[in-house]
Amino acid sequence: MQQYGKTILTAYPLLSGYVTQIENLIRKRARNSFYLRVDTVSFAEQLLRLGEIRKDLLELKITIEETLASIPEYDRILISYKYFGIMPKDENFDLKSRNYFRKQIKALERFSNALVQSGYDSEWFKNKYLKIAFISGIYQRTLLEEGKKHVRENFS
Repeated sequence: MQQYGKTILTAYPLLSGYVTQIENLIRKRARNSFYLRVDTVSFAEQLLRLGEIRKDLLELKITIEETLASIPEYDRILISYKYFGIMPKDENFDLKSRNYFRKQIKALERFSNALVQSGYDSEWFKNKYLKIAFISGIYQRTLLEEGKKHVRENFS
């Protein structure tokens, strides 16, 4: 369950950039459509698919922000540090203790549970976002990482 939570948190900092790239691509293709030698219907379908991907990425960004707002503040701080690279302003923030890693795991669990409670489960993620290449790539890396961790835990 946590794999898709990790995936969308890892993808979050990249979403704005991808949305901007898609918007620029749509504009560029629309401007240059006169010079293309392709079927108008298939060209329009391509632009519509790009628009749908853009909309889905914007919805994902809003979903992540709403879910982060629904979890405790300390969990948001932990997630922001780990996945977004935002250093906490709290001087007592301890990165070196063993408790830090346990707290990171709990924060991810709370985030994933908040997603599920809001109706965003793994089926929603798989049906809507695994068709997007960069999110699918992040998901595959997350699964590989989890598999390695599972092997380390069982054979050490």
